[in-house]
Amino acid sequence: MVARVARFEGVNVERTRGMIDEVEAIIGPMVEALPGYRGNLDMVAADGTQLSITLFDTDENADAAERVFDEDLPRALGETFDSWEGRRVAVERYEVLVDMRG
Repeated sequence: MVARVARFEGVNVERTRGMIDEVEAIIGPMVEALPGYRGNLDMVAADGTQLSITLFDTDENADAAERVFDEDLPRALGETFDSWEGRRVAVERYEVLVDMRG
C-alpha cells in the first residue's frame, strides 16, 4: 500500500473546521472513486499545518490520481477552494509498512 501525503501551510484552522463537511461532501465521492483508493486521513495542527494522507493500493494508481488532486478537485470546489487560505507546499509518497486501522 502507498500513502500520498500532501502538506499544506497557512491554513486557517477555524475556517477549515467550519468548511470540512461541505468540502467532504464535494470531494469525498471523487476521491473514493479513484482506482486503488484505500482510505484517507486529514489532520490539522494549531499552527495552520494540515496533512492529507490518501492511501492507494499501488504507486501506479497513486500516480494516476495526481491529475484529480491537481485539477479536478480544485475545479469542483470552485469558490470554496479560491477562498481557502492555505497552500500546498509538498506532496510525498511513503510505502505503508503497517496499517493498524480497525
